[in-house]
Amino acid sequence: MDSVLALFTCFNRKEKTRQAVRGLVEGNPDISFSFVVVDDGSTDGTAEMLESEDFGARIRVLHGDGTLFYSGGMIMGMEEILSSGQEAEYLLMMNDDVEFYPACIQKLISQSRAQGDAVIVGATCDREGRLSYSAILYEKGIHYRFLPPGETSVDADTMNANCVLIPFAWFRKAGVMDRHYRHSLGDFDYGLTLRDLGARLHVSRDYVGVCCDNPSTGTWHDRSLSRLTRLKKKETVKGDPVGPWFYYLRKHFGLATAIKSSLTPYIRILLGL
Repeated sequence: MDSVLALFTCFNRKEKTRQAVRGLVEGNPDISFSFVVVDDGSTDGTAEMLESEDFGARIRVLHGDGTLFYSGGMIMGMEEILSSGQEAEYLLMMNDDVEFYPACIQKLISQSRAQGDAVIVGATCDREGRLSYSAILYEKGIHYRFLPPGETSVDADTMNANCVLIPFAWFRKAGVMDRHYRHSLGDFDYGLTLRDLGARLHVSRDYVGVCCDNPSTGTWHDRSLSRLTRLKKKETVKGDPVGPWFYYLRKHFGLATAIKSSLTPYIRILLGL
């Protein structure tokens, strides 16, 4: 059997977490799964459920204090995997809000092997069948597009890590996510790291499951909010705080782009755009 070590962070969505794990294990019977899950201080019993319920797979739960967020949790999990010497044929970076289709991971493994041990980014769709998350291709500067499933001949630049199958040798080479990120951008940065190391990133042939976009209502993008409220929301951990954004842009696109594109969101907010 192929072996896959799945890694994800979770917080207070017990039933979604249960469904994601069970869907993967039961929907891919020819794969031997193990899981490292970082529970970032859930109060709804998520960690206890994972530790007590029999999913037919080995699950190790690491406990955060509520301040890790997405990237912080993934960093903790990656550190644990690498320091403990855990092995598998593939690392699966995933989100627990994906409703996985049957056999989706088996298909990603077949595709990875057919494409020379490539990193395969599983594309997801919303409930209307529209592309939601995927592999990412930068086309001009920082402007990018999501690759639709089936566009497998294109080498992507990076990824949304809602479902990404990484041959374990590439994971060991890339190591832990950059510690400059707490929530967003960690997966974008990691995809670019894999690409720069020589890994080839490709989108999946088919959708791997359903995962709806996060709504913009109530975020700093919401133009119905006051300018001051939007500014405050932008600088929260789950917004687009300037520090990580500037760091990401400078690291991958240069100082001039970092300065220009770090100022642009503030101009948009002040203009009410």
